[in-house]
Amino acid sequence: MRIVSLMAHVPYPGIPHAGGQYVLSHLRGLRALGHEVTVVAPDWRGNDEGARRLREAMDVTVLVCPPRSSGRLAAWLDTQQIRLFPVRPPLRFRRAILRAGAVRDAAARADLVEAHWSEMGWIARALPTGPRARRVVVAQDLIVQTYERIFATTRRWTAARLLGRWRNHSVARDEGRLYRDMDAVVVFSGKDAGYARRLGVAADDVVVLRPPFSPDGGEVATADGPPAGVPTVLFVGAFFRDVNVEAADWLIDEIIPRVRAARADVRFVLAGAGPTARMIAAAQTDPLLEVTGEVESLDPAYRAATAVVVPLRMGAGLKFKTVEALMRGIPVVSTTVGAEGLVGEGETGGLVVADDTEAIARALLAILADPRRAWSDATATREWARSVFSAETYPSRLEDALFGRGDER
Repeated sequence: MRIVSLMAHVPYPGIPHAGGQYVLSHLRGLRALGHEVTVVAPDWRGNDEGARRLREAMDVTVLVCPPRSSGRLAAWLDTQQIRLFPVRPPLRFRRAILRAGAVRDAAARADLVEAHWSEMGWIARALPTGPRARRVVVAQDLIVQTYERIFATTRRWTAARLLGRWRNHSVARDEGRLYRDMDAVVVFSGKDAGYARRLGVAADDVVVLRPPFSPDGGEVATADGPPAGVPTVLFVGAFFRDVNVEAADWLIDEIIPRVRAARADVRFVLAGAGPTARMIAAAQTDPLLEVTGEVESLDPAYRAATAVVVPLRMGAGLKFKTVEALMRGIPVVSTTVGAEGLVGEGETGGLVVADDTEAIARALLAILADPRRAWSDATATREWARSVFSAETYPSRLEDALFGRGDER
């Protein structure tokens, strides 16, 4: 079948954020099933280079659509629009895609138009297609959840509170309208499916699809026990994202000092692209704190980790970093946000959920005090995660989800 796949970021082997890694696996799944795929993306944030690398790695057509306007004023207007209407992509990029002749031709021939991330669904719903084309949005996270959390943290009687109230209204309205216009909404967990139904989406139109986990198409390495050497706690993130920066700052400022008060020998590693100047400065003054920056592979960091910490307090949706650690058999300490879509949906004995500084520090210290026992407790979780998030079964589960041939997968 002919598929048009709309996305904000063109994925490529080694892309340094989990959302892009998922989309790459998704495209591989479609090609493994023999579908003809046309990738469509706006010309922003390195998508030209991403398109070049994707074409080299995979037999897909990639269309990157440049906007007619550019410059500081255009970028400022983009920011203001996103502040007021977070579900909608910037108007100039939306117009660039909708006006592109090659995109319109591909959509007219398509059997399926899919959108990755809700924002691109806003374009998919406006793109002219043939009468039999199916429209699907893959909602890696539901935007409404994020803005509900942001609103809950704002102070009363402030401008931020007023903006937050408007955003909540805008997001719930736009995201609900978008999802109801789709033939299917694909989500990654039962919790997110419940949120979609709260927005008015018919139960039969929401499909739970567990994503595959295989770094760059390879196997997720596992170990039978904790590594030898210096006890190490790992936090993985794309640090050009605000939610990961906030988590890293909390880890550095409050959690690490509490752990070190009891165990001065514990090493912490913050692995991922885009570390802030503040993170780098902290590592320069702390010999047991490493900030890696972008790396070709996270395997060495995971192999050295005694435990993984996921101290996220903002964001929404299934956290790929949490799943990958569990699939490797590494004990994880996470906030409720970092454990979303996992607790209550399967075997999670290797996952400790804690939401305040002291509780996270205590949970990490318990793992470090008896790492062999903690790793043993994580074994059942590892087997459950590897079966549910299997890369081997993903292509068939994907096809069922996109074309309405299955229920929860």
